[in-house]
Amino acid sequence: MNLFLIFTLSLSFLKAFHSELLSESEIQNLLDQVASIEKEGCYHTESCARKWLTQYNENLRKLSANMAQLKFKKEANDVKNPVERFKEIDFLVNLFFEKTQRIAKKFNEFSLNWNSYLKRMLKLASNRVITFSSKKKNDEYQNLLRNLKNVYAKAKVCKNDTNTCLSLEPELVDLMKKSRDYDELLWAWKGWRDATGPKMRETFIQLVEIRNKAARENGYRDMSERWIEDFEDENFESTYDSLYEQIRPFYEQLHTYVRRKLKNFYGTKYPKNLNSKFIPAHLLGNMWAQTWDNIYDLVVPYPKVNQLNLTKILNEKNYTIRNIFEQAENFFTSIGLFKMTRSFWSKSVFEKPSDRIVQCHPAAFDFSNGYDFRIKMCTSVNQEYFTIAHHEMGHIQYYMAYKNQPLFFRAGANSAFHEAIGDTISLSVQTINHLNKINLVDYNSLSKEQEINFLMSVALNKLAFLPYGYLVDKWRWGMFRGKINASNYNQKWWQMREKFQGIEAPIFRDESSFDPGSKFHVAANVPYSRYFISHILQFQFYKSLCEYSGNVGKLYNCDFYGSKKAGIKLKSMLEIGSSKHWSVALKKLTNSTKISAEPLIEYFKPLYDWLIKQNSENKD
Repeated sequence: MNLFLIFTLSLSFLKAFHSELLSESEIQNLLDQVASIEKEGCYHTESCARKWLTQYNENLRKLSANMAQLKFKKEANDVKNPVERFKEIDFLVNLFFEKTQRIAKKFNEFSLNWNSYLKRMLKLASNRVITFSSKKKNDEYQNLLRNLKNVYAKAKVCKNDTNTCLSLEPELVDLMKKSRDYDELLWAWKGWRDATGPKMRETFIQLVEIRNKAARENGYRDMSERWIEDFEDENFESTYDSLYEQIRPFYEQLHTYVRRKLKNFYGTKYPKNLNSKFIPAHLLGNMWAQTWDNIYDLVVPYPKVNQLNLTKILNEKNYTIRNIFEQAENFFTSIGLFKMTRSFWSKSVFEKPSDRIVQCHPAAFDFSNGYDFRIKMCTSVNQEYFTIAHHEMGHIQYYMAYKNQPLFFRAGANSAFHEAIGDTISLSVQTINHLNKINLVDYNSLSKEQEINFLMSVALNKLAFLPYGYLVDKWRWGMFRGKINASNYNQKWWQMREKFQGIEAPIFRDESSFDPGSKFHVAANVPYSRYFISHILQFQFYKSLCEYSGNVGKLYNCDFYGSKKAGIKLKSMLEIGSSKHWSVALKKLTNSTKISAEPLIEYFKPLYDWLIKQNSENKD
């Protein structure tokens, strides 16, 4: 659980749970404890630093545990947010980090020859969050952020003829996924952007200004520098661009193939007035055109070949929701990782309750006490949730592996690692080889046609995402740096969508719209580059685990289920947490300190070769 994301939640729930959560006075007490070192003034001694860090770590653990409890109660127990907001507590949390970061920076001035482990603690403690110089500025930021989130959460798209209004989830998401009606898709696409962006634009402009000012007050040039700092790589942007260039030729082949298939399917409805090299953004089965797997039925290479239907198989074998999670646990214990704890089985929310409304988006929770780990999701017995259960339990495995680290280091090696771990497991679980091992199918190899169909289904999800994952923060870095401003937000957004994704707005867009705001992570001020990196990393992790397991077949069908050797190597990386630079953790598993897209390219090589041949034979 990322403590500092949790702190951005409204703390107005604290009073409702005063018996379990820290009160305002208790937070003030924690603040006073860790700030007491200022009276002693012993910043130059290593022993004083150790004493302070010990106290700070324990107080941080208490805050983290309480905030995790707050978040779980909010999401899993239908807790209603009181109207009043306790801004004093919001500011105390801000003040807690403002003071502790200032103290850590003072210790850093004398730490040149200190123990490297101690120095890393101080480094992380000195730049945990961007703090504000006054309560007024903190309140202003929190209010702006709440306003943006509220617009996003409450937005609906209404049909004038029936007065039927659709929310994003599940109605609009399902419509974009299932509809093949060009005009209906355009209505939903335009409606969602009309219901969000224009209402956010002025608030977003103010948010950028106040975040950038706070970043400068915290010693950064702008907010982009703070976001990039999380990756601890002076050459991060050049690495970032290089990774995109590695995958670009393959993406372009996929794009060309999908564009041709969509033109054939929509026929005369496919717009002739748009750029013929682009795909209209509303036709790809996803509100943001970030993944394309929902249109697999329109682009499947060999539609007449027998298709695996895991959902049907699970139901025929009478799988229950509990069985799905037990199967996920079985995967991890087979490679020597952890069994789930009692509290996991007794306190997790595995299915949608009938007596209350909960947030159904899958999430994993770490309560910072070494034994309480939970999952919250509204599971159904189908292929999608079979994979998601393994993914979310991958997060739990990471929590359990680094639970003995100081709280400073209870996090992924960088912000991309946690997501990459869960997705690495999913790559193994979805293989025919694995499904055969756990007796869900009675074969373990694919025909050439089935191979291409399978790789296409994965590429539409994994590969299609990469340009979108890449550009969201490229746009925001430019915005924070002033290269993109309020006069050209939308223009620059669509220029990037066209340049990197080959995606075009299906109708005219101008600056009265604010289309980036239709994406939650933009509205909620959540960095996005981690998702681009994690989509690269997962294939790098996967290939290494396959090699340790002794895989001799094609990479796409490798399953490291049952390999204790693979499990030992994975665990050795996970238990590091963030106690060392991410390159050290990466080397533990892959024997390399560099992030590389080569394993991803190897994984999809049969499909890449097939696409080149298809595209050369079918010019459009």
